Amino acid sequence: MTAALHPAPTPTLPLLRATRRPRGWTVGLVAIGLVALVLAGWQVWAGAPSEYYASIALSMSRSWSNFFFGAVDPAGTVTLDKIPGSFWIPALFVRLFGYSAWAVILPNALAAVGAALVTAVTARRLAGERAGLLAGAVVAVTPILVAVARSNQPEAFFVLGLSLTAWASVRAVQQRSLGWLVAAGALVGLAFQFYMLEAWAVWPALAAAYLCTRQSWARRIGHVALAGAVSLAASLWWVVIVSLIPAGSRPYVGSTLANNPWEMVFGYNGLGRFSATADSGSYESFTPPFSGDPGVLRLFNAQLAGQIAWLIPAAILGLVVLWMLRFARPLTVLLTVWLLTYAAMFSAVAGMHQFYTAALAVPLGLVVATALAVARTAGKVWPQVAMVGVAGATALGIGLASGGYSVPVSIAQAVVAVVAIVLLLSRHRARLVTTAALLVGLLLTPAVWSAVTIAHPNSINPVAGGVSEMSGGGFGGRGFGGGMPGGSGQGSAPGGSGAGGSGQGFAPGGSGAGGTGRGFAPGGSGQAGPGQTSAGGGAGTNGQTGTGRTRGGSAAAGGFGGGSENNTALLSWLQAHDIGTTYLAATFGAQAAAQLIVSSGGGSFLPIGGFNGTDAVPTLDEFVSLVNSGQLRYVTGGDERGGGGRGGSSATASSTTASAQIRTWVGENCSVDSSAPSTVYDCG
Repeated sequence: MTAALHPAPTPTLPLLRATRRPRGWTVGLVAIGLVALVLAGWQVWAGAPSEYYASIALSMSRSWSNFFFGAVDPAGTVTLDKIPGSFWIPALFVRLFGYSAWAVILPNALAAVGAALVTAVTARRLAGERAGLLAGAVVAVTPILVAVARSNQPEAFFVLGLSLTAWASVRAVQQRSLGWLVAAGALVGLAFQFYMLEAWAVWPALAAAYLCTRQSWARRIGHVALAGAVSLAASLWWVVIVSLIPAGSRPYVGSTLANNPWEMVFGYNGLGRFSATADSGSYESFTPPFSGDPGVLRLFNAQLAGQIAWLIPAAILGLVVLWMLRFARPLTVLLTVWLLTYAAMFSAVAGMHQFYTAALAVPLGLVVATALAVARTAGKVWPQVAMVGVAGATALGIGLASGGYSVPVSIAQAVVAVVAIVLLLSRHRARLVTTAALLVGLLLTPAVWSAVTIAHPNSINPVAGGVSEMSGGGFGGRGFGGGMPGGSGQGSAPGGSGAGGSGQGFAPGGSGAGGTGRGFAPGGSGQAGPGQTSAGGGAGTNGQTGTGRTRGGSAAAGGFGGGSENNTALLSWLQAHDIGTTYLAATFGAQAAAQLIVSSGGGSFLPIGGFNGTDAVPTLDEFVSLVNSGQLRYVTGGDERGGGGRGGSSATASSTTASAQIRTWVGENCSVDSSAPSTVYDCG
């Protein structure tokens, strides 16, 4: 009764305003999400996805069997060369919305946005809201992450997996929690589905950090062992299931010698990445030639500096700051070992695409943001001054070496960094101004590189900053030199050419030449090896002792070049002559098949030899059986990779490969149909 006679007082106006006003954290987090979404997602509908990976998403959308195994072709003949985790979401998008460029690219863009937001939440738990917002901003504007998120390459989901792992790991270490440690281990297993063994590189940091927590040694070791077992199971379940299914009841496991998923994961995608083992009879190897030679300073070379190195010196200084200011030891161990392990791995691997280093975005963001926040909380100005100064100097060094728009932008960043230092030293009361200057002094140039990337999409070998457009001599010089005009070595000029003394050419639709270089021409033409000729979308040249490989083009005389006009005419011809066979046609290599699968909206094409051209699928006997049973009639003259594989694949052209044997059989037993718009063999 008393409560009824005396109702609760109405909230005062200031209280109402407080409840309605969004908190700074919420506003900042929304801003980070929007920035990341614009950088990674704007105009993805006009993107140019990799046809190989696009055909995988399209083929996986055709059946749940293809979806599980990661089939390259709609008939489920052969799988891609990875665990298909990164393609499950894009395949679902294609299944729900139909195939389009945005359907296979947008999921990766959203994964990058998620990675930025999760990293922000993790850093907030480490050192407060300011640290959270800065860490999220670092990830959002990491140039190489933006570049790969705007493609359909399988990297953005891995970065998202790492950010989730970091979130659970921090909670596990802070709370000394078995449950969160097991969750972190399971999330390592999730990341394993996205990029396999690279995910396990988190475990040294996680185990070392947890072993530093204040518990009995028995509990610490027992918890780590249990979480490790869960992580192992979460990582290997797909491999185990595929290995238990009879080979005749599933697709051939791509890029393997023995049709074995264990070989694919631990051989081709494991040991095969650290050395070019041409003589190995146990597994194939793959060392992409896009990131320079292994070494201590590799992350600062011309190919990688502008993609990921902007904050590496500041982060190294940040680790020193965390140790000197006695930040929580287990968390300091976690951040230190994580960053150094991944940096060492990318410095040591024999060959890699630049976008592999996007995995550094998460530890870089966490270290830099946490160190600055811890220094501010401790009232120490010198760490903040040193870190922003180092970041500004690094940007200036990379910017001046890169040339073009990077010069004025990096100079502007260095000037703002100086302003931030002055404000910090004077202990300026306008904290918002100081914070803004600090942010610009840290991130201006990489943010501009990320923004420029929007206008320069590339899904074959994504790089940020429009460097392929700005490159006169191409990448390939040592140190910072050579990344921009005036450089030399590895060419990266779409439709143009790259030249260098011993560099590798990378010229979509063009040609690459070097003293001992390799041509690598997606969708166009490449250099032919000694004694061979090159045919395709454009003229290939044989530079001295170079060897040629094409992606979607042709390295055999008589092949079709892979251009859209050729594909359209060829598809029309094949569809007009279709007599109900299982496959519209067979192609030599998955690259040529991918173009036709995408162009036909999911038509069935047999990719002889798989991606590298060396997979024993089909064997000669199986191919002849397909022809004799009426399941296959036509064979295009397409992509002869001759076992050359991608970049540094170890396999060599040999008449003993199934693909070579089939090519010989086709030449001897099938006739060229002169009515076709390009070379087509009729085996019916």
